[in-house]
Amino acid sequence: MRYEFWAGSYGTAEEETIARFSLDAETGQITKLYGYRGAENPSWIGMNAAKTMLYSVEELMPEGRILAFRIGEQGLEPAAGLSTKGADPCHICLDEKEKHLFAANYTSGSLAVYRLNQGGAPVQMTEFLRYTGSGSDPVRQEGPHIHFTEVMGEQVFAVDLGTDTVFVYLLDAAAGTLTDTGKALRLPAGAGPRHLAFHPEIPGIVYVACELGSSVALFREKGGEYVLEAAVSTLPESYSGENTVAAIRIRKDCLFVSNRGHDSIAVFSIQEDGSLSLQQIVPAGGRIPRDFAIMGEYVVIANQGSDKITVLRMNPETGLLEQTGICASMLRPACICPVSSR
Repeated sequence: MRYEFWAGSYGTAEEETIARFSLDAETGQITKLYGYRGAENPSWIGMNAAKTMLYSVEELMPEGRILAFRIGEQGLEPAAGLSTKGADPCHICLDEKEKHLFAANYTSGSLAVYRLNQGGAPVQMTEFLRYTGSGSDPVRQEGPHIHFTEVMGEQVFAVDLGTDTVFVYLLDAAAGTLTDTGKALRLPAGAGPRHLAFHPEIPGIVYVACELGSSVALFREKGGEYVLEAAVSTLPESYSGENTVAAIRIRKDCLFVSNRGHDSIAVFSIQEDGSLSLQQIVPAGGRIPRDFAIMGEYVVIANQGSDKITVLRMNPETGLLEQTGICASMLRPACICPVSSR
């Protein structure tokens, strides 16, 4: 079995900041297939379902950009580049019909929405929301920090680390505009929500990765409102060092979260009622595991702090993660985007 994936990173436009890799499960090797120079700080990348377009942020101050590339046999061909009208865009996503693209501006605390043309390239900003407020942490929550968006049907969830809030909107698919539903998810003070994931089978259950709180919060929709039901730590009880949570992923009945500082992957089993039970916390194999992706039985990790992509494997008998020793070099990797398995 061979898996292919894109990786984005922090670096200048003169550096190779986007690369495509192949993971060969039989030989245990990662091979770089292609590298792209010309994008500055593409810290988050994503693709359309047809895998014909790749999208990227350029995480820049005082104003960032989104980029779109056509994916061809010779590599990436630039198709569009638009301002996000905000500082340090750190995440992008598409709606389910791939008509709109959402860009989260972290530092300036704003959210931009773009209409895509038939070819999948962003052509026009259709919505721009600027947030206000602050949180209990005077350093990290001095203002709003939109970190992530995700779409579920007609609903758009926008995660604000700065105010401990996940806003929920309705998307007008024709106009590309957002209407606040008033059903925001309110996190405990100082939790610092970063990313989220939905239960794969039970509607109304949302898992929120809390960067500052090193925890995962479980929300359940009840009576039209999202209610905080539980929060579980992503760290061992004995650990007292600094840590911030980063990525969250779900595969079947398991939920995975990366710890930066403890430099590990925490694995939870998802119970029948949606609650979480900690199964293991395993070293990521590098420093500052900012993002990871699950491909088959492998977990591929972007270790930003050690210029290394590492690989863990799920034991098919126990379901637990194991070290493989498989790794590849890349300067400041920040995002893993799976392509295919063959």
